[in-house]
Amino acid sequence: MTDARRWGRAARRLGIACLLTTACGDGEEASTTAGTTDASTSDGPTSDASETTAGSDASDTDTGTTGDPNCYSTRDFFVDEVWAPLMSKVCLQCHDPTGVAAEVNAKFLLLPPVYPGFIDANLENIKELHGYSFEGVPLLLAKPSALAEHGGGKVLPEGSGEYEALASLLEQLDAPVECPPDAGGDLFADVGLLSPTDTLRKATLHLTGRLPTDDELAAVEDGGEEALALALDELMTEEAFYERLMELFNDVLLTDQFIANSTQTRAVALLNNDQWPNRTPFIDNVMMLSAEERRRINKAVAREPLHLIKYIVREERPFTELLTADYTVFTPDSAWLYGVDITFDDPGDPSELQVGQLATANNGGAGWPHAGVLSSPMWLNRYETTETNRNRHRSRMIYLHFLATDVLELASQAIDPDAGSSIFNPTRNNPVCSKCHKGVDPIAGAFQMFHETDQERLLDPPQWHEEMYSPGFGNEVMPPDEFADGLQWLAAHLANDPRFGLAMTYHVFTGLTGHTPQRYPTDTNALHYDNLLAAWQAQDAYMRGVAATFVGDDHNLKTMIKEIILGPYYRAGSLEKPPDEARAVELQDIGTGRLSTPELLARKIAAVTGVRWDKSNGDEYLLTDYLVLYGGMDSDELTERLGDVNHIMSQVAARMANEVACQATAFDFSKPAGERLLFPLVELTDTADVSEAAIRDNLVHLHRRVLGEELAADDPEITRAFALFSETQSEGAASVASDEEGSESINIVSTCRATVDPNTGVDLPMDQQIIADESYSVRAWMAVVSYLLGDYRFLYE
Repeated sequence: MTDARRWGRAARRLGIACLLTTACGDGEEASTTAGTTDASTSDGPTSDASETTAGSDASDTDTGTTGDPNCYSTRDFFVDEVWAPLMSKVCLQCHDPTGVAAEVNAKFLLLPPVYPGFIDANLENIKELHGYSFEGVPLLLAKPSALAEHGGGKVLPEGSGEYEALASLLEQLDAPVECPPDAGGDLFADVGLLSPTDTLRKATLHLTGRLPTDDELAAVEDGGEEALALALDELMTEEAFYERLMELFNDVLLTDQFIANSTQTRAVALLNNDQWPNRTPFIDNVMMLSAEERRRINKAVAREPLHLIKYIVREERPFTELLTADYTVFTPDSAWLYGVDITFDDPGDPSELQVGQLATANNGGAGWPHAGVLSSPMWLNRYETTETNRNRHRSRMIYLHFLATDVLELASQAIDPDAGSSIFNPTRNNPVCSKCHKGVDPIAGAFQMFHETDQERLLDPPQWHEEMYSPGFGNEVMPPDEFADGLQWLAAHLANDPRFGLAMTYHVFTGLTGHTPQRYPTDTNALHYDNLLAAWQAQDAYMRGVAATFVGDDHNLKTMIKEIILGPYYRAGSLEKPPDEARAVELQDIGTGRLSTPELLARKIAAVTGVRWDKSNGDEYLLTDYLVLYGGMDSDELTERLGDVNHIMSQVAARMANEVACQATAFDFSKPAGERLLFPLVELTDTADVSEAAIRDNLVHLHRRVLGEELAADDPEITRAFALFSETQSEGAASVASDEEGSESINIVSTCRATVDPNTGVDLPMDQQIIADESYSVRAWMAVVSYLLGDYRFLYE
């Protein structure tokens, strides 16, 4: 079958299967007060409305999208009837944290959708203010209707639909309606989920890079969902799982930048030699280490933050230690480089991890201010600062990585680059600049003990800038006696912020599904807005539920991973009928059609075929030459993955399918039938004209092994594959037999022969070698294997 036909078939499947997988979230910001409007005209409570930090954990008790179709929660009423038509379109323009209302210290502030948890934070802010009134009218109605003085004038006519909806919401707040939670409401009503065994196959390949064993499949087949959960627990004890975990979190932290292109010294070269004297002897290679040894040591140093993550999860420690750990983790190589005295069980094992603490030689062996990854020399160098940036970049990455908030999206309008040129210290004195800086600069101040041009060099004493906002977090100012331990102070606050759980949920969800969290749909005039909103609401409730389960289990990351794998967004696999346009909008990010990353595909190839797609030097193509061309990233110049196949990627996949089929087919036949992965039910003497039943049975086996589908021997898919085998074998054999000049060789091309073990390079015994193919069966099976490896369902999860 030609490449065009094979990819045409894949495209037809893509049109169906891409209807299914997803992600999302809400938005909230701890550095902004979500309750600050002049209530002086109120005849309600005499005290000021209590301020509500935007990061308050309102979502912990909210039930979100409801499981009872007859129940309409106060939260959902707010989203549908108040937020979407009124507050997001009218009020938010002035009352967001960077708007004019904030400039005059208004108590009524609304968080925009960029903040995780923005719905809950905004509703909580309204709850805090709804008791205030003016001449008997709730202040939240009196001001926008201009009954009371309002800086924005009359924006809400009394008697309008929006006015009545807001009035109804305020009445409900006295006795809020809460409804039973639901994982996705009606969003999944017509969606079929993967069976427990199919889910096991998908998860096993993704988490450990292998196929499930017969015993594992049998146990899940018999035990259903409960057995599947137990099987996932076991998978998450395997070493391969922890390697995949580090890969997933490197997609966030990007610290593998320092091992890109097999560099030997890049990570170590960043370090300050005064603090770690082993740095220069390593760079100068005074010990005459081999290139491989130098790469290994450099990699150990570069991966220190990822090793910390591996250790925390392996030991099932609270994942908040990602930020709060007063230790880090070393291999024998990194311990030597940093000069840390640790006892290893096997000093010769470069993968062994042991807990320890850094110390600095130039400070008399003073201890390191450990605060999880925040104090990692590699994280500090990956997100470096300058004398003018003053750790603001690090602050931005903290918001992005650990609070699920992109501070670059907070400004309500574009900033004029010349806006601060005529104002002294514009980051504090110009409202245009201070809108964002009052949230960013306090977190930056937590890094004041680090030098601003020598990234991980410690200062004694810490130094900060009086013209900047005081170090702190949200509305809390860091006490001066905490400055020397500023990172630990900040880490504790980050770990206690409800956005941390959501941020980790978003990262893991994206890593497992390939989809980023959905954004709240802000354009109420968009086509099928109601469907977009329904999809967001369902996913928002799901995400908050997963985060709550994670937090409730002492921040055990394995619990989160299992929740996502067992959930509908990971397992959605089919539809009862083709969706109409509106329904397709709801399902656009749902399902199992996630393109495998180069790393995942490389492991899948080896697991399914028993051979790797590698070069003559042993390096795997998908991890080297084609890592970027197949949509991957190097954590350096390319930091985002491609989620869809382009033309170049399709050609890489076609080459992979042909070359792996070439390498795997004859080699598999060289083994005894009981040891074969691909062809246990046929022999090379089986041809289409005499052994159709055996060939069909083996095609059923191949479809199960390669594509994970269970088909009958007379299924149309098997019939098509049989036709491919039959036509290729019969035409090839006839061509060989009629070739009087011998130009059509009976011998297999040299690169496809079974003469050596492709995994070890060891020559096969002569009686096992396969060189000739007079019946053309080997090459016919190569065509079938190539056809299956190029299938959409193999390339995608």
